[in-house]
Amino acid sequence: MVIAAGRPSPLIVINTQSSLTEIRYLTDSDVEPAHGLSVDDAMTRVDSALDSATLRLYTYQPCALIGRFQQLDDEVNTEYCSQLQIPINRRPTGGGSIIMGPDQLGVALIIPVNWHRDKGSAEELMRRTTEGIVIAMRSLGIESVFRGKNDLAVDGRKLAGLGLYIAETGARLFHASILIDLDTDYMLKVLKTPFSKLADKGFRNVTDSISTVRREC
Repeated sequence: MVIAAGRPSPLIVINTQSSLTEIRYLTDSDVEPAHGLSVDDAMTRVDSALDSATLRLYTYQPCALIGRFQQLDDEVNTEYCSQLQIPINRRPTGGGSIIMGPDQLGVALIIPVNWHRDKGSAEELMRRTTEGIVIAMRSLGIESVFRGKNDLAVDGRKLAGLGLYIAETGARLFHASILIDLDTDYMLKVLKTPFSKLADKGFRNVTDSISTVRREC
């Protein structure tokens, strides 16, 4: 038995390519962000030589997360976060800046190197890995699609942010942040939103460009 984030890790059985496969399934709530991210990173390194993949579903304490290659001062209102003591952390995966909290469901899928032999661009790997979330959303009556490099969208509106990291060992860490709900005013105080990009996509404001599971249901 493996312990991560203070919880035991049961095995669940899934069907992959007509064969039954066991993977570890971890859940947690109100996770301290630095700890949660370090667990994902460490498990990706350790799991590279193991036979089981790991699926983690969790919620974070309120925080701001930036992608692996982003510049902090360009993405986050650091003064506001400092005043309200909102933690800021960097993900090992790529993708854009996001807020996390009780209304955003975090997904981490850690795939050991011996589970995959396929090649492809990061975008294609992301598209294939996201298929599980698309199927899950469809079970709720939500038709979502992979969009661009880092989003899952419904009718052109962002429903989830995505990120991928491929370790030196070849193991993969896939991250998703699913918007169950979202306080847009709060997000705009924490993050620096590039309104020019919204205009380019035909949106007048941030609210129009984003959807949530609760809204769609």
